Amino acid sequence: METEGMDPIPEGKGRKKLSTGKKITVAILLLIVLLIVGFGVFTLIKLYSMSFNATNIVARPTVAPYSVTPEPGVVITSETPDDLTQDYDDPIDPSLINPEDIYRVENPIDPNVVNILIMGEDKREGEAAGRSDVMLILSFDQRYNTVKVVSVLRDTWVYIPGRGVWNRVNTAYRFGGIGLAINTVNDNFALDIQYYMLTDFEKMVKIVDTMGGLDLKLTDAELEFYNERLPEGKKIARAEDGSCHLDGEQVLMHTRNRTLGNGDWSRTDRQRQVMDALMQRARQEKDVSSLTSLMYKLMGYVETNMSPWQMISMGTRIVFASGSTHAARGTIPCSGSWSYAYEGSMAVIHIDLEKNKQWLHQFLYGNS
Repeated sequence: METEGMDPIPEGKGRKKLSTGKKITVAILLLIVLLIVGFGVFTLIKLYSMSFNATNIVARPTVAPYSVTPEPGVVITSETPDDLTQDYDDPIDPSLINPEDIYRVENPIDPNVVNILIMGEDKREGEAAGRSDVMLILSFDQRYNTVKVVSVLRDTWVYIPGRGVWNRVNTAYRFGGIGLAINTVNDNFALDIQYYMLTDFEKMVKIVDTMGGLDLKLTDAELEFYNERLPEGKKIARAEDGSCHLDGEQVLMHTRNRTLGNGDWSRTDRQRQVMDALMQRARQEKDVSSLTSLMYKLMGYVETNMSPWQMISMGTRIVFASGSTHAARGTIPCSGSWSYAYEGSMAVIHIDLEKNKQWLHQFLYGNS
């Protein structure tokens, strides 16, 4: 139908055809968009894969087994045990080894403070369950953008809830995995930890190597100790600024070293030093995009129950927050609250639980 007073539009006119070059440009742009979307979806899938086998958070049971069994007598000593560098393999009733869920904390102590239990598993050949050889509480205060790291010494003598026994804190992981490890720390120190990150020694090596190594300050004694045990071509050199660049195997050697210094006290100090160095290395990424790319590369080496959005959001805040240049560090047991003791022939660290609760709450939830 023609409109009166107007000539009909000739066929083929009024419609601009795209040139071949423009068609190619549009196709390339569409392809880029599809690749970006596809990569984003793939990245999210990979991030979610870190939590495919995550330990569940469930309501705490109210049954009687969670009442505390009186602490058995341990022999407190004023002397430093001579076996602080030894690992104990005390027999455990296999019937007590059952995976446990994390118990939900209904009322967080401070919603602005997020606590994550970072664990390094030490599982020996032939064992049904390993131990949490590394236990670090990573705490991020979202109001002040501050990061705090607290080591829980592996030989700390605590009550293992639901098992009716007292033992070293690192055996909780052997009894009931991640869930019981978190529940044990929460119950003994009145904390509200709900999240965790788990790796092992082999994966720790790969994490450090993926990040290109770490720069650490080593003492002369540490440097000599490591170089005596490293093959030619793997010796550690000291840079002009006094730092030493370590690869994954060398960092693992550093974090496991309790021969030099004061046993596990010195070893956990080295672990906190490495944790701080990991954050400093992450801060070398220039923006959120490059940090996310780095996190993507590390996905296969960590298990967690945090969602991808939580990891990206908290990770970027911790790394780029102006108030968290370096992590404040602490140790459980705290100063003046412990003594060495023996449970049979096994050396343990006997602590004043109440004093440690008070110190830990002030350190994690205080304003300083």
